[in-house]
Amino acid sequence: MAIWDTMRDAYDILVRARGAKEVLDALMPGLAGAIVLNDGEPPELETEALIKSLRSARNELKMHIDKGKVDYAALRDNAALGELERLAPGLRRVRPEDLEGDAARTAFFINLYNVLSIHGVIALGIERSVMEVPSFFSRVSYVVGEARLSLDAMENGVLRCNGGHPATGRKVLSADSPAHAFAPSKVDPRIHAALVCASTSCPPVGFYRPEQLDAQLDAAAANYVNADVTVEDGAVRLPITFRYYASDWGGRADIEAFLCKHADEPLRSALKGAFADRLPFRYERYDWSLNFV
Repeated sequence: MAIWDTMRDAYDILVRARGAKEVLDALMPGLAGAIVLNDGEPPELETEALIKSLRSARNELKMHIDKGKVDYAALRDNAALGELERLAPGLRRVRPEDLEGDAARTAFFINLYNVLSIHGVIALGIERSVMEVPSFFSRVSYVVGEARLSLDAMENGVLRCNGGHPATGRKVLSADSPAHAFAPSKVDPRIHAALVCASTSCPPVGFYRPEQLDAQLDAAAANYVNADVTVEDGAVRLPITFRYYASDWGGRADIEAFLCKHADEPLRSALKGAFADRLPFRYERYDWSLNFV
């Protein structure tokens, strides 16, 4: 079953590619090269001021997000995108010591991931799915400090503390990568309810603040579980994220506890009954359609 699921996942991705070149780039991303979206002259801002300005630019982007969906067409020539592009080169001046504590680092990289996903869709002219460019997550990047961070590197390298990539099991960051210094002290599985990969199966787009992070991530997890988990047809049906990143929770018992904690009634009672009966998990196929308005 695992081999079949992997083949099915690969098919779902590759069938959307623009052409043979994009497929080849996905198979050999090292040869294809990075797509860095924050080249250029950094603004003359101290790091603290830069982070505040980036937050303001991010808030302007929110004006084009409706119920978690993004109006990419409106953003393409919008001043909010222009301001983001002006500020983004300043990320090269950010250092690990500028982000003190797990909450600051986690919020910063969740937000940066979600912004880079939007920026990447617009920069690459994506119209229907990020899988038009299957190498999207390994190549679309910002340079932060001394590290070039793709979406994969932000998620699997930084936020998941260099956990194995869900497709290959390989670690994204080399042992000597400067990106390690940005990682929080441990993996918080609630990030999977907050990271938005510009696709329909992703959670709604949100932005996070360090001082409110715990409550915001709890809310995101509750929304994710109550919207996308069901008990039906003799199984617990849940997003495939729980298979891709199962190790972030620990094991099946940890996933069960997570689901029960964040589920509202009557879903919580249905889940408890399903777990008592040892019903199997069934994972929903990922919908890679663009999350646009």
